[in-house]
Amino acid sequence: MPELMTKQETWRCLRITALVAILVLVLAPASGQDSARILAPGSTLSDNLGPTTTATSYVFDAAVGSTATIRVDSSSGQALGLLLSDANGNVIGGAFDEAGSGSAAIDGTVLATGGRYFVVVYMAPGSAAADTDFDIALEISAAEDREAPEAQTDDSAGTAPNQVLIAAGIEVRLTWSGAVDMNLQVRDPSGQTLYWDSRVTNNGGVFGFDANGLCQVLSPSPEETATWQPGFLPTGSYEVLIFYREACDSSAGSIPFAAEVTVDNSLAGTISGVLSPPQQGQNSVYVARFEVDGEGGATVSAGGVYPDSSLTRLPTGFDIATNIPVAISRDSPVIGAISNEAPFQTFSFTGAAGEVVSVSMQAVGPNLDTLLQIVDESGSVVGVNDDTVGTTDSLISNARLLSDGSFTIIATRYGMELGGTEGQFQLTLGGPASDVPAELTTLDLPSGDIEVTLVWGTNADLQLLVRDPIGGSVFDDIPFGSSGGILQEVGNVNCIPAASGAPVSYIYWPPGRMRPGTYEVEVWYQNACSEFPPPVDFTLAIAVGGETIALERQFPLVNQRFVTNFTVLPDGRASAGDGGFIDGGSSLIPYRSAAFDAPVIAAGEVVTGTISPSNTFDVFNFQGAAGETVTIRMGAAAQVLDTSVFLISPSGVEIAANDDGDPALLGTSGFATDSIISGLELTENGPYTIIATRYGAQFGGTIGNYSLTLEKN
Repeated sequence: MPELMTKQETWRCLRITALVAILVLVLAPASGQDSARILAPGSTLSDNLGPTTTATSYVFDAAVGSTATIRVDSSSGQALGLLLSDANGNVIGGAFDEAGSGSAAIDGTVLATGGRYFVVVYMAPGSAAADTDFDIALEISAAEDREAPEAQTDDSAGTAPNQVLIAAGIEVRLTWSGAVDMNLQVRDPSGQTLYWDSRVTNNGGVFGFDANGLCQVLSPSPEETATWQPGFLPTGSYEVLIFYREACDSSAGSIPFAAEVTVDNSLAGTISGVLSPPQQGQNSVYVARFEVDGEGGATVSAGGVYPDSSLTRLPTGFDIATNIPVAISRDSPVIGAISNEAPFQTFSFTGAAGEVVSVSMQAVGPNLDTLLQIVDESGSVVGVNDDTVGTTDSLISNARLLSDGSFTIIATRYGMELGGTEGQFQLTLGGPASDVPAELTTLDLPSGDIEVTLVWGTNADLQLLVRDPIGGSVFDDIPFGSSGGILQEVGNVNCIPAASGAPVSYIYWPPGRMRPGTYEVEVWYQNACSEFPPPVDFTLAIAVGGETIALERQFPLVNQRFVTNFTVLPDGRASAGDGGFIDGGSSLIPYRSAAFDAPVIAAGEVVTGTISPSNTFDVFNFQGAAGETVTIRMGAAAQVLDTSVFLISPSGVEIAANDDGDPALLGTSGFATDSIISGLELTENGPYTIIATRYGAQFGGTIGNYSLTLEKN
């Protein structure tokens, strides 16, 4: 994923700005060009700079399609810079002595036109303006000495992009309406990026005004632009990213936008969509691209919303049943390429349960933003990484495999088929990283008839809870269940990092303690444990009798709860139920078709029903009038069932819900997990719908009989 600019990168942009200013000063007067010294290919010139002469220029002539390599070396170690431009003043290459070695080089720049070129040598901004001697050398490779573009193989995805003369330049203009801060970001084929904190590139790119930035100054018609000035510009794939950063008004919701792509004064196409406000720890982003061909024409491709949770979905076109991956050996790097035509490649390896593996994917060029996934035999994503620290390369480090079998590595890019970055990559499969804590590789979890394992990779506090068939729960507050369940590992409970450095929560039933029935499993993202938390992804594995029956990979938001269930038969066979996040309330329950002919419940009437694996909810109707006050009680016949009740208005809106009722309202006759909607005043006339279900609805695991009553005042 694209990264915000660091202080070092910001300084680099300042240097580029200063560099462009130097070019203008040195080459501005036409007569100044006459005083520039001539660089001859294959020769070296000696020259000097000082406090009063901080930049000097040179010229050379070259044929179209030839390649220029320019090198400058300071005898005193002075930090110097190089700038290469064409006869029209378009910057086509630059280099800085960032390492402090006294040398800088522009390597292998293809010259798109024949004629005169200009080179500027200058003292790098920030360095002391001291007397310094230097040597400058030029090498030219003729066009016929290079491989023609049509002779290139698919590996050309890893080479620098070609250029085409675009007389009127390129512009991407984002517009939207509403008091929100949206951000435009465009990555060009050479790997350079324009956005609010990266305002210039060394190939003529300029970013405009940051509209509604930080919600400080709001515009009635906000727009942002990324522009490449007229001249020779990179051909290939440009990636467009549109971020919904924050709402500047509490009433702001989802916002439509449009991004027009104009190439050489011709509208190539419009990227349009709708973005919702971001949620804590998650980006709200739309990804699209356009491609510029060798004739200067452009094609805009359809994009799409790409939330952080998309990292766990499989690329379009990938099917575990039909995919034939390339076998990869441990510690033997392989080379591949990602392009718009082939946005992913696959590799396979065999692993064992408990084994710790690491996979790295490093971009070779030119602008590839990598993404890695590990997929098990069922097609479930069991490992994923977008960016490793400080780069857009990817690293799945110290991933513990939770099952035996064949695994597929999917090497792709940020945005997958929607994205626009391309290039070669190097992929390496290895064992534990050298800095892996010994506790992780030697983690010896006890075996059991039932084993529920939760693993994730951040400091966040995720709670694992398992509820057994008799209603008892095992979690960090109750580590030992009455039916024999034991909490062995607690992860980062209370934001205290796991001793191993790799959080694991583990609940198991020792051999001989397994009870037949339905079990409920919940993962609750309790606390981010950080002011700016990274996205969390977890893997949940459920094994019964040594066989893995469920493997879930999810991206939760803070306070979200993921619920699933599994059933163990008396003969020991087990099956997993559906799973999902339950924070959507009644919207997740498919009750609407049942509501049309649901039984009617009268005031004072008591109805009964049963919640079971095959009947996870019941629906009842009643006639209500505006101004009436109603109370709805749902009680379980046995503590095994954890009831939950919803009330839907005549207009189809959920107006009340309850999971565990107030003990003062429930009285002493029920269970603490019974439900009550108490003293609710109705605001509409018409038919109301009651949904009687359980905690987690279709994803939950509790079952049993219940009674439901309706009271009116």
